[in-house]
Amino acid sequence: MTGSQWRCTVTASRADASDFPAETAGRSDADLQLEVGTSYRYAVSALRITHLPVLVRWVKADVAWARGLRDQAITAVWFNETGTPNATAADLLALLAAAPLAD
Repeated sequence: MTGSQWRCTVTASRADASDFPAETAGRSDADLQLEVGTSYRYAVSALRITHLPVLVRWVKADVAWARGLRDQAITAVWFNETGTPNATAADLLALLAAAPLAD
């Protein structure tokens, strides 16, 4: 199957948004579905994330709690310079999710 023949249907609904209700409350199901699909396609094609658990965490972050992660310049820099995109994504998500250090 070639890339043009392959099609993935990504669905998002209010039930899928239950992990982050406050972050997704203001968006319609159609908006969420569009944003999840866009995030998924970007993560797979541009960032080369292929490990499913990391991919799911990436999309949740990009759509809900770290909105617009894919649009950050540092994201492109990190992924352009890595040979291990799955590990890079996991590291970046762990850094973002970590509690800030107290002074």
